[in-house]
Amino acid sequence: MNVEIKGNVININSPVVTLSDVEKIIQILRSKENEPQIILNIKSFSLPSSIIGELLRLNDQDVSIIINVYDNTLYELLDALQLTKKFKIRMV
Repeated sequence: MNVEIKGNVININSPVVTLSDVEKIIQILRSKENEPQIILNIKSFSLPSSIIGELLRLNDQDVSIIINVYDNTLYELLDALQLTKKFKIRMV
């Protein structure tokens, strides 16, 4: 998995497939929990539920989550879960 971090911007540039990938993303998100806003750029077709759960936790702690999605299938999934408004998700 290829992840780049620039301040409060997290770029996920490849699929999140292994448990260690998921744990790494969750650690990164937790390290940003004091930020007022986190921007995720996801260039993958999937987003594991445990990462979505962590994003919901952060959102409940008043961290604004913005997600830019590059894959239509992932966008449709997040929209079906009714997360597009909560996380300010947009298709890029």
